[in-house]
Amino acid sequence: MGASISKTPVTLETAAAIVGDAFGDDVSLAGFEELTEGWFNAAHLLTLDDDQRYVLKVAPPPGVAVLTYERDIMATEVAALRLVRHHTSVPVPEVVWSDTSCRRLPSSLFVMEHCPGTLLSSIRPTLDTDRQRFVDAQLARYLREMNAIASATFGLQAPQAPAFTRWSDAFVHLVDDVLTDGSVMGVELPASDAELRSLVRGQLDALDEVTEARFVHWDLWDGNVFVDPTSLAVLGVIDFERALWGDPLMEVQFSTRIGDPAFLAAYGEPVSEAPGAVRRRLLYDLYLFLIMVIETAYRHYPTDDLERFARQRLAVTLERLR
Repeated sequence: MGASISKTPVTLETAAAIVGDAFGDDVSLAGFEELTEGWFNAAHLLTLDDDQRYVLKVAPPPGVAVLTYERDIMATEVAALRLVRHHTSVPVPEVVWSDTSCRRLPSSLFVMEHCPGTLLSSIRPTLDTDRQRFVDAQLARYLREMNAIASATFGLQAPQAPAFTRWSDAFVHLVDDVLTDGSVMGVELPASDAELRSLVRGQLDALDEVTEARFVHWDLWDGNVFVDPTSLAVLGVIDFERALWGDPLMEVQFSTRIGDPAFLAAYGEPVSEAPGAVRRRLLYDLYLFLIMVIETAYRHYPTDDLERFARQRLAVTLERLR
């Protein structure tokens, strides 16, 4: 991807100082390279003098406007990575050091292991159906493991985020926040805020069918998965910054792969097709496409491709909900 207003610049000198903070004065920086995928946090590859490789992630500068749910999500990612690493067999990188003091940069940052392998997004187009299913079955099993982690409350995993005892309250809060974000930037939507809020509140009974808060990655797409290019073993799952405690049906796979029996069989737990579950998936699509439309006013993407796609999908989802 590339340059983004939300990416905090990091110089070679600063990176070297961070390496000293994280690993001690006996370790030095031998290589420094920006990782240009993604549009939110800054990420850099650090190669140490012993050839070990790590990734430095830095939150956006404090003066950059972000969506409400994106506030303090670096802390979310650190906590989520550690939680998943401790409770599952999912191959997630270890967080080796984190810093919220803003000593070196004006933003929070952390250093984690570098994932080996190749991004799944770059090689999926070259894979035949059987090889794609082999990878997807691994992802389904890992997703099931993550979704099995439970919490006493619902809501975003950021330390300062409000916690809720009912999923309906948590989800309404999420939607209200993103609509407020859109209003702040004057984003025109295909329905009024009043109608959108009413549509969500009209489905409280379906949302209240969810009685246990589960870990939701919410961003498990091919660009966040590393695989061995030969064996296709999944070697790394990343980008947990949007993790939340909620309904596993919120995972994007249960919109895009709900008709894929092989994926669902590998997931290993029946996925409800009850009317309430179908309505919840529509609500989750609504929330996702609202974010995708509204965030364009914050990100300043170089093209409108993403916005046009999101607006088209938002219109379809709205029609189905109505």
